Amino acid sequence: MSHPLRFRKAFTLIELLVVIAIIAILIGLLLPAVQKVREAAARMSCQNKLKQLGLALHNQHDQTGMFPPGQPRGFFTAAPSALTWYNDPQGGQGFDFDRSCWVGFILPSLEQNSLHTQLQAGLTARQSTVTGVYSTAIVSSFVCPSDPSSPKISSLGQGFHTNYITCVGNNYATTSADPTGRDRNGLFYGFSKVTITGITDGTSNTLMVSELLQNQDTGTHDIRGRIWNSIHAGTEFSTIYPPNSSVGDNPMGYCVPKVKAPCASSSVLNAYTLARSNHTGGVNVCLADASVRFYSNTITPSTWLALGSRNGGEITSD
Repeated sequence: MSHPLRFRKAFTLIELLVVIAIIAILIGLLLPAVQKVREAAARMSCQNKLKQLGLALHNQHDQTGMFPPGQPRGFFTAAPSALTWYNDPQGGQGFDFDRSCWVGFILPSLEQNSLHTQLQAGLTARQSTVTGVYSTAIVSSFVCPSDPSSPKISSLGQGFHTNYITCVGNNYATTSADPTGRDRNGLFYGFSKVTITGITDGTSNTLMVSELLQNQDTGTHDIRGRIWNSIHAGTEFSTIYPPNSSVGDNPMGYCVPKVKAPCASSSVLNAYTLARSNHTGGVNVCLADASVRFYSNTITPSTWLALGSRNGGEITSD
Protein backbone atom coordinates (compact mmCIF):
# COMPACT_ATOMS: atom_id res chain seq x y z
CA MET A 1 0.00 0.00 0.00
CA SER A 2 1.50 3.32 -0.99
CA HIS A 3 1.47 6.30 1.28
CA PRO A 4 1.28 9.88 0.06
CA LEU A 5 4.36 12.03 0.66
CA ARG A 6 4.02 14.39 3.58
CA PHE A 7 5.81 17.73 3.54
CA ARG A 8 6.82 19.49 6.77
CA LYS A 9 5.36 22.94 7.04
CA ALA A 10 8.07 25.67 7.00
CA PHE A 11 8.14 28.81 9.13
CA THR A 12 6.08 31.58 7.74
CA LEU A 13 7.65 35.01 7.31
CA ILE A 14 5.66 36.35 10.24
CA GLU A 15 6.84 33.53 12.53
CA LEU A 16 10.44 34.14 11.50
CA LEU A 17 10.15 37.85 12.23
CA VAL A 18 8.66 37.10 15.66
CA VAL A 19 11.59 34.81 16.52
CA ILE A 20 14.11 37.44 15.38
CA ALA A 21 12.31 40.09 17.47
CA ILE A 22 12.41 37.85 20.56
CA ILE A 23 16.13 37.20 20.10
CA ALA A 24 16.76 40.95 19.70
CA ILE A 25 14.87 41.67 22.94
CA LEU A 26 16.85 39.02 24.81
CA ILE A 27 20.13 40.44 23.53
CA GLY A 28 18.98 43.93 24.53
CA LEU A 29 18.28 42.70 28.04
CA LEU A 30 21.56 40.82 28.28
CA LEU A 31 23.98 43.51 27.04
CA PRO A 32 23.45 45.97 29.95
CA ALA A 33 24.04 43.13 32.41
CA VAL A 34 27.27 42.16 30.63
CA GLN A 35 28.40 45.79 30.60
CA LYS A 36 27.71 46.12 34.33
CA VAL A 37 29.76 43.01 35.06
CA ARG A 38 32.63 44.33 32.94
CA GLU A 39 32.53 47.73 34.64
CA ALA A 40 32.42 46.12 38.09
CA ALA A 41 35.50 44.08 37.18
CA ALA A 42 37.28 47.14 35.78
CA ARG A 43 36.42 49.18 38.87
CA MET A 44 37.77 46.44 41.15
CA SER A 45 40.95 46.21 39.08
CA CYS A 46 41.35 49.97 39.33
CA GLN A 47 40.91 49.88 43.10
CA ASN A 48 43.51 47.13 43.40
CA LYS A 49 45.99 49.23 41.42
CA LEU A 50 45.33 52.26 43.60
CA LYS A 51 45.98 50.10 46.68
CA GLN A 52 49.23 48.95 45.11
CA LEU A 53 50.28 52.55 44.45
CA GLY A 54 49.35 53.59 47.96
CA LEU A 55 51.50 50.84 49.46
CA ALA A 56 54.37 51.74 47.12
CA LEU A 57 54.22 55.37 48.25
CA HIS A 58 54.22 54.25 51.88
CA ASN A 59 57.16 51.99 51.18
CA GLN A 60 59.04 55.02 49.86
CA HIS A 61 58.13 56.88 53.06
CA ASP A 62 59.44 53.97 55.16
CA GLN A 63 62.73 54.00 53.28
CA THR A 64 63.36 57.76 53.18
CA GLY A 65 61.24 59.19 55.99
CA MET A 66 59.00 61.12 53.58
CA PHE A 67 56.73 60.70 50.60
CA PRO A 68 58.40 61.35 47.22
CA PRO A 69 58.17 64.87 45.78
CA GLY A 70 55.34 65.42 43.35
CA GLN A 71 57.69 67.37 41.12
CA PRO A 72 61.36 66.93 42.06
CA ARG A 73 62.31 70.14 40.18
CA GLY A 74 59.11 72.11 40.73
CA PHE A 75 56.45 73.09 38.24
CA PHE A 76 57.15 75.03 35.08
CA THR A 77 56.63 78.77 35.27
CA ALA A 78 57.42 81.74 33.07
CA ALA A 79 57.27 85.53 32.96
CA PRO A 80 55.86 87.68 34.46
CA SER A 81 57.09 85.62 37.43
CA ALA A 82 60.56 86.72 38.51
CA LEU A 83 61.44 83.08 39.17
CA THR A 84 60.92 81.03 36.00
CA TRP A 85 61.72 77.46 35.07
CA TYR A 86 64.75 78.50 33.05
CA ASN A 87 66.33 80.83 35.63
CA ASP A 88 65.68 78.64 38.68
CA PRO A 89 69.01 77.02 39.72
CA GLN A 90 67.09 74.15 41.31
CA GLY A 91 64.76 73.87 38.34
CA GLY A 92 65.25 74.22 34.60
CA GLN A 93 68.39 76.33 34.74
CA GLY A 94 70.42 73.49 36.16
CA PHE A 95 68.14 70.51 35.74
CA ASP A 96 66.04 70.92 32.60
CA PHE A 97 66.87 67.30 31.74
CA ASP A 98 64.81 66.10 34.74
CA ARG A 99 61.12 66.61 34.00
CA SER A 100 60.01 63.50 35.85
CA CYS A 101 57.56 63.23 38.73
CA TRP A 102 56.72 61.10 41.77
CA VAL A 103 56.36 57.97 39.60
CA GLY A 104 60.11 57.46 39.21
CA PHE A 105 60.65 57.10 42.96
CA ILE A 106 58.29 54.16 43.46
CA LEU A 107 59.24 51.99 40.47
CA PRO A 108 61.21 49.48 42.60
CA SER A 109 58.17 48.94 44.82
CA LEU A 110 56.17 48.08 41.70
CA GLU A 111 58.70 45.46 40.59
CA GLN A 112 60.10 47.79 37.94
CA ASN A 113 63.73 47.67 39.05
CA SER A 114 65.15 47.69 35.53
CA LEU A 115 63.22 50.85 34.63
CA HIS A 116 64.38 52.50 37.84
CA THR A 117 67.99 51.57 37.09
CA GLN A 118 67.69 53.04 33.59
CA LEU A 119 66.12 56.21 35.01
CA GLN A 120 68.85 56.70 37.60
CA ALA A 121 71.59 56.10 35.02
CA GLY A 122 70.01 58.69 32.73
CA LEU A 123 69.68 61.27 35.52
CA THR A 124 73.32 60.73 36.52
CA ALA A 125 74.35 61.31 32.90
CA ARG A 126 72.01 64.35 32.75
CA GLN A 127 70.03 62.82 29.91
CA SER A 128 66.50 64.07 29.23
CA THR A 129 63.75 62.06 30.89
CA VAL A 130 61.49 62.89 27.93
CA THR A 131 63.53 60.74 25.55
CA GLY A 132 64.98 58.19 27.95
CA VAL A 133 65.00 54.55 26.82
CA TYR A 134 62.49 53.83 29.62
CA SER A 135 60.05 56.60 28.62
CA THR A 136 57.91 54.46 26.31
CA ALA A 137 57.72 51.41 28.58
CA ILE A 138 54.11 50.60 29.50
CA VAL A 139 53.70 49.84 33.20
CA SER A 140 50.36 48.13 33.82
CA SER A 141 50.19 49.48 37.39
CA PHE A 142 49.43 52.91 35.90
CA VAL A 143 46.77 51.78 33.41
CA CYS A 144 43.05 51.93 34.26
CA PRO A 145 41.05 49.32 32.30
CA SER A 146 38.02 51.63 32.16
CA ASP A 147 39.82 54.28 30.09
CA PRO A 148 39.60 53.46 26.36
CA SER A 149 42.47 55.89 25.63
CA SER A 150 44.84 53.98 27.90
CA PRO A 151 47.59 52.86 27.72
CA LYS A 152 48.78 56.00 25.99
CA ILE A 153 52.14 56.45 24.33
CA SER A 154 52.38 60.00 23.04
CA SER A 155 52.39 60.27 19.26
CA LEU A 156 54.48 63.43 19.72
CA GLY A 157 57.44 61.72 21.34
CA GLN A 158 56.47 62.33 24.98
CA GLY A 159 56.35 58.77 26.24
CA PHE A 160 54.01 56.75 28.42
CA HIS A 161 51.15 58.35 30.40
CA THR A 162 49.53 57.35 33.70
CA ASN A 163 45.85 57.11 34.66
CA TYR A 164 46.69 57.65 38.33
CA ILE A 165 47.72 61.01 39.75
CA THR A 166 48.62 62.30 43.20
CA CYS A 167 46.99 65.16 45.11
CA VAL A 168 48.63 68.60 44.99
CA GLY A 169 46.05 70.14 47.35
CA ASN A 170 42.78 72.02 47.11
CA ASN A 171 44.00 75.02 45.12
CA TYR A 172 45.98 75.71 41.97
CA ALA A 173 49.32 73.97 41.42
CA THR A 174 50.91 77.32 40.52
CA THR A 175 49.98 80.78 41.77
CA SER A 176 51.48 84.25 41.47
CA ALA A 177 52.70 83.96 45.08
CA ASP A 178 54.05 80.44 44.51
CA PRO A 179 54.78 80.12 40.78
CA THR A 180 56.76 76.86 40.97
CA GLY A 181 54.35 75.19 43.40
CA ARG A 182 56.73 74.79 46.32
CA ASP A 183 54.16 75.50 49.03
CA ARG A 184 50.93 73.65 48.28
CA ASN A 185 48.70 72.06 50.92
CA GLY A 186 48.41 68.54 49.48
CA LEU A 187 50.86 65.67 49.69
CA PHE A 188 52.64 66.01 46.33
CA TYR A 189 53.91 69.27 44.83
CA GLY A 190 57.12 71.03 43.81
CA PHE A 191 60.09 69.81 45.91
CA SER A 192 57.60 68.38 48.43
CA LYS A 193 58.92 66.40 51.41
CA VAL A 194 55.70 65.55 53.24
CA THR A 195 55.84 63.20 56.21
CA ILE A 196 53.00 61.27 57.82
CA THR A 197 53.32 63.38 60.96
CA GLY A 198 52.80 66.45 58.77
CA ILE A 199 49.34 65.21 57.78
CA THR A 200 47.62 66.83 60.74
CA ASP A 201 44.15 66.44 59.22
CA GLY A 202 44.62 62.67 59.59
CA THR A 203 45.68 60.14 57.00
CA SER A 204 42.13 58.77 56.68
CA ASN A 205 40.88 62.29 55.86
CA THR A 206 43.47 63.22 53.23
CA LEU A 207 43.59 62.21 49.57
CA MET A 208 46.77 60.70 48.17
CA VAL A 209 45.99 59.26 44.70
CA SER A 210 43.03 59.37 42.33
CA GLU A 211 42.25 58.89 38.65
CA LEU A 212 42.69 60.73 35.38
CA LEU A 213 41.16 60.36 31.91
CA GLN A 214 43.68 60.51 29.11
CA ASN A 215 43.30 61.88 25.60
CA GLN A 216 45.47 61.16 22.59
CA ASP A 217 47.71 63.88 21.18
CA THR A 218 46.08 65.03 17.94
CA GLY A 219 48.76 67.35 16.60
CA THR A 220 48.51 69.19 19.93
CA HIS A 221 49.97 68.03 23.22
CA ASP A 222 47.62 66.74 25.92
CA ILE A 223 49.95 66.37 28.88
CA ARG A 224 47.43 65.01 31.37
CA GLY A 225 49.11 61.95 32.88
CA ARG A 226 52.42 62.59 31.13
CA ILE A 227 55.07 61.02 33.37
CA TRP A 228 58.41 61.97 31.85
CA ASN A 229 57.64 65.59 30.95
CA SER A 230 55.31 66.32 33.82
CA ILE A 231 56.28 69.83 34.91
CA HIS A 232 53.04 71.34 33.55
CA ALA A 233 50.76 70.05 36.35
CA GLY A 234 49.43 66.99 34.55
CA THR A 235 50.36 64.29 37.07
CA GLU A 236 48.88 65.93 40.18
CA PHE A 237 45.21 66.72 40.76
CA SER A 238 43.49 69.43 42.74
CA THR A 239 40.21 69.20 44.64
CA ILE A 240 39.37 72.79 43.73
CA TYR A 241 36.41 71.34 41.80
CA PRO A 242 34.57 68.03 42.43
CA PRO A 243 35.44 64.84 40.55
CA ASN A 244 34.33 64.57 36.92
CA SER A 245 33.49 68.26 36.93
CA SER A 246 32.17 69.96 33.80
CA VAL A 247 34.82 72.59 34.54
CA GLY A 248 37.77 71.97 32.23
CA ASP A 249 41.38 71.25 33.20
CA ASN A 250 44.21 73.76 32.76
CA PRO A 251 47.51 71.87 32.52
CA MET A 252 49.11 75.12 31.37
CA GLY A 253 47.23 74.95 28.07
CA TYR A 254 48.57 71.57 26.94
CA CYS A 255 45.12 70.04 26.68
CA VAL A 256 42.95 68.43 23.99
CA PRO A 257 39.26 68.51 25.00
CA LYS A 258 36.95 65.52 24.81
CA VAL A 259 33.73 64.35 26.44
CA LYS A 260 34.30 63.82 30.20
CA ALA A 261 37.73 65.51 29.98
CA PRO A 262 37.19 69.14 28.93
CA CYS A 263 39.82 71.88 28.90
CA ALA A 264 39.74 75.35 30.48
CA SER A 265 41.38 78.59 29.38
CA SER A 266 45.14 78.37 29.06
CA SER A 267 47.49 79.94 31.61
CA VAL A 268 50.81 78.99 33.19
CA LEU A 269 49.77 80.37 36.56
CA ASN A 270 46.63 78.96 38.19
CA ALA A 271 47.26 75.56 36.59
CA TYR A 272 45.26 72.54 37.73
CA THR A 273 44.08 69.08 36.70
CA LEU A 274 40.98 67.43 38.16
CA ALA A 275 40.16 63.85 39.16
CA ARG A 276 38.21 62.09 36.40
CA SER A 277 37.21 58.53 35.48
CA ASN A 278 34.92 56.46 33.28
CA HIS A 279 33.49 54.66 36.31
CA THR A 280 29.78 55.24 36.72
CA GLY A 281 29.02 58.07 39.13
CA GLY A 282 32.40 58.99 40.55
CA VAL A 283 36.10 58.23 41.01
CA ASN A 284 38.24 55.83 43.00
CA VAL A 285 40.74 57.30 45.44
CA CYS A 286 43.52 56.09 47.69
CA LEU A 287 43.71 57.97 50.98
CA ALA A 288 46.91 58.76 52.84
CA ASP A 289 46.44 55.70 55.06
CA ALA A 290 46.51 53.58 51.85
CA SER A 291 42.82 52.69 52.12
CA VAL A 292 40.79 52.81 48.90
CA ARG A 293 37.35 54.38 48.53
CA PHE A 294 34.90 55.46 45.85
CA TYR A 295 33.70 59.06 45.94
CA SER A 296 30.57 60.16 44.11
CA ASN A 297 30.46 63.06 41.67
CA THR A 298 27.82 64.55 43.97
CA ILE A 299 30.13 64.76 46.98
CA THR A 300 29.71 68.06 48.80
CA PRO A 301 32.25 70.48 47.28
CA SER A 302 33.39 71.62 50.73
CA THR A 303 34.07 68.00 51.71
CA TRP A 304 36.07 67.37 48.54
CA LEU A 305 38.05 70.55 49.21
CA ALA A 306 38.78 69.42 52.76
CA LEU A 307 40.00 66.02 51.58
CA GLY A 308 42.56 67.73 49.37
CA SER A 309 44.49 69.44 52.15
CA ARG A 310 46.77 67.73 54.64
CA ASN A 311 46.74 70.42 57.33
CA GLY A 312 43.73 72.68 56.86
CA GLY A 313 41.92 71.62 60.03
CA GLU A 314 38.67 71.06 58.13
CA ILE A 315 36.05 68.56 59.26
CA THR A 316 34.97 66.13 56.54
CA SER A 317 31.40 64.84 56.50
CA ASP A 318 31.86 61.90 54.10
